[in-house]
Amino acid sequence: MKCKYLLMNTVLVLFLLNTLPVYAFNLTVIEGYLLMAKARESHDNNKRTFLWTDAVSNKVDNLNKNWNRPVIANWGVSDRYPGTPGMPIPLVKPYSETDPNFTGPNGEHYGIEIEFADTTIAPRQLHSNNVRLYTDFGQTGAATSGMTRAEIHIRSTLQDMKVKEGTTLWLGWSELYSDVDMEKITTVLQFRNQPNEQTLAEVGFNQADIDKLIDADVSKGGPVVGIITTPINKALHYQFTARKGTTMDWQVPEGHSDISSFPIEKNKWYDFIVQMKYSQGDDGRFRIWVYPHNATGTVDYDITDIPQWDFHGATMYHYPENYPLTIPSPEIRHGVYRHERANSIELIEEKDRYMTKYIGPLRLWAGADDAGFEYVEPK
Repeated sequence: MKCKYLLMNTVLVLFLLNTLPVYAFNLTVIEGYLLMAKARESHDNNKRTFLWTDAVSNKVDNLNKNWNRPVIANWGVSDRYPGTPGMPIPLVKPYSETDPNFTGPNGEHYGIEIEFADTTIAPRQLHSNNVRLYTDFGQTGAATSGMTRAEIHIRSTLQDMKVKEGTTLWLGWSELYSDVDMEKITTVLQFRNQPNEQTLAEVGFNQADIDKLIDADVSKGGPVVGIITTPINKALHYQFTARKGTTMDWQVPEGHSDISSFPIEKNKWYDFIVQMKYSQGDDGRFRIWVYPHNATGTVDYDITDIPQWDFHGATMYHYPENYPLTIPSPEIRHGVYRHERANSIELIEEKDRYMTKYIGPLRLWAGADDAGFEYVEPK
């Protein structure tokens, strides 16, 4: 394939050189060549960059709905607008129904909003936008409505990149919180690998085996590896955790969790770089670097920097071994999942009512090569 592209490039360059007097000022030809090169680069199967500047499905406002998605990525989102297929009851209602004449701190119209290409705050990187994930547990009825999360689900992209057990995936992103819940644990990133009926069918399972696996609860449970925000001594910290076991029978042994060395500050960007090797065995790895962003200076990123946590061990649940086909199906959920707040009967204080997260540019690289660190680091 590379030889084919090389031949095409050579022919195009010779063509441009031989016709220079004619096309020297014809930007259409030159731009066409550059766009072709850019298109090939964007389809390199082991890497992706998302700057959140692409077209989106719709606006997020009171005339549309409380979520959108990028047109170029078929990603799922959690807790959508009433009437979303698969949702048994309407979960998200507009403030106009529950709290007339009220809007959120940034003009939000719903108690949960998920907005790609958001420009509410300045982006982490020039020529990029953000993803905004907003939750309000003070909205009338929120505590009993099932509204617990605002998350994006990244599965189809990982499938396109052929991410599976044995793959090493590098991720780099930046995130900022303008509102936080200082009293309850919140999940903010999930590395999941539970399959569903569709993904099992896609890899070749017949319906009988799919039914057996679903009955065995392989699709249930929370993330194997996750990042949460947890209150400690009146400050909020990141906590990194790796479970061990099966989807419905797991534990967090000693050495399978770690707390960030710094508290989370509101309105401050944090740059993340993660190396994740997916494995059901002891050769799995989860290594994470976190760099608090210094707006007045530069940040140097280096793979030799001491990571916040370097975990060696299983990064997937254990699945039945009597099948010749692949069962795990990697998925990343990025956002805000306020599960502990949802299970609380306490009256929420105004200071903890909202939790708003902004995600800056996201980069993915699949491969064991340490060059992945440099590719995904913030630019």
